[in-house]
Amino acid sequence: MSHRLLQFAGFCSVFFGIVLFCVVLGGYTSFWRSQNRIEASKALLTDACQNRLDLLPELIEITKKNKMQAIGPEINQAAQKAMTILQKTITQETPLEKALIKEFEISQSKLTLQLKDLFTQLEGSSDKNFQQFKAVRSLLFAAQDNLFVTKKRYNDEANYFNTRAAAFPTSLFAKLFRFNKMKYIEISKDLFLPANKVFAPSTS
Repeated sequence: MSHRLLQFAGFCSVFFGIVLFCVVLGGYTSFWRSQNRIEASKALLTDACQNRLDLLPELIEITKKNKMQAIGPEINQAAQKAMTILQKTITQETPLEKALIKEFEISQSKLTLQLKDLFTQLEGSSDKNFQQFKAVRSLLFAAQDNLFVTKKRYNDEANYFNTRAAAFPTSLFAKLFRFNKMKYIEISKDLFLPANKVFAPSTS
């Protein structure tokens, strides 16, 4: 009888050991997958930023054709600054540093403001290049909407990780594997709004 009890106790020990191992492993892989999703969403966001930058040379060329040379250097300077910060953002592993995120937000915001100002000035053009401008503007509107979607995805994934790292019982696994030492900073909600909000004509 005692031999059977020892066998049963041994079986229970092995069973609960396997269950515990699976729970701990599941806790680790869950955070690991969450980090991978953040990296993937960051890549989508930076790709969307690059796509917007790639559309600017044609837009700047239109300003030259419309004899708006004074505007070209301003938007070109904003684009170059945004490109420099974007490359830093791409190469730095997550979690991104707070200072870098701030630089990223400022550079992208300035570029957006330059685009809005340029759209306003080109909107009333009766020049033969207006159709070309409309085509590029349409692509930039789509790029802006894509930025809004990818920013939201990044923020959702960052928020999910941070919430799980702080909430019980998942916080136990975060502390065990030092995921609690990581803090993913979300992108400002005011950055990369949809095109219909960002580029809406002034009502004043």
